[in-house]
Amino acid sequence: MENRLVLGVDNSIDFLNIAISIEEKLIEEKNIRGKRAPSETLPVEVSHMLSDHGYKVDDISLIIVTLGPGSFTGIRVGLAFCKGLSIGKGIPLIGVPTLDVLALPLSFMEGHYLCPMIDAKKGEIFLSLYHISGGNIERLIDYQAVKPGDLSSVVKTPCVCFGTGVALCEEPLSSIDGVDMIKDAFYRISGETLIKEGLKRAAQTGQHDLNPIYGRRSEAEIKFGVKLV
Repeated sequence: MENRLVLGVDNSIDFLNIAISIEEKLIEEKNIRGKRAPSETLPVEVSHMLSDHGYKVDDISLIIVTLGPGSFTGIRVGLAFCKGLSIGKGIPLIGVPTLDVLALPLSFMEGHYLCPMIDAKKGEIFLSLYHISGGNIERLIDYQAVKPGDLSSVVKTPCVCFGTGVALCEEPLSSIDGVDMIKDAFYRISGETLIKEGLKRAAQTGQHDLNPIYGRRSEAEIKFGVKLV
């Protein structure tokens, strides 16, 4: 299908990010960090963005949402909204892991390892490790939560580390030869990158996973011995 109106949503890190595009051509992107809860802000902002450009919800042909890891509540809010819209309006929905979207803008760094990091709170970071070879990016390990002191067993060099978790890890990373840190960028998801990756995955046949990626058990699961999905 050509000229699809695409909605991209990320609520997994510190900002609520909303983007709309026609295929890969970005129309508008908003990065929102306010006092109101994202559950209140998200439907209002999506409606406003669409109407500002002469569209309505029924014009959306594809929804793309991040799956985490990141904020436990944020992931659930973003995914619940997108699933509700998808089911209610019959719109296809694609999920993309947050760390994958963070890594993709640096996929031009041939021969390097990439380690996007998200501040997981409680003295931990969410991360994964990627390698760039032959113009392709390959994820090497699972999405996981680790302590900064354990990074030497995860990172391979030459490596670029970036994201909201880098500030927690400067000391252990600085002791590893071949590691470069980006400290002043990658604090939010790129809506354009999210949409491009979602469109790529939408073109692939087979089942698309929409399970949230939490990276670790929530406080409720630990405290009450339950499993949340």
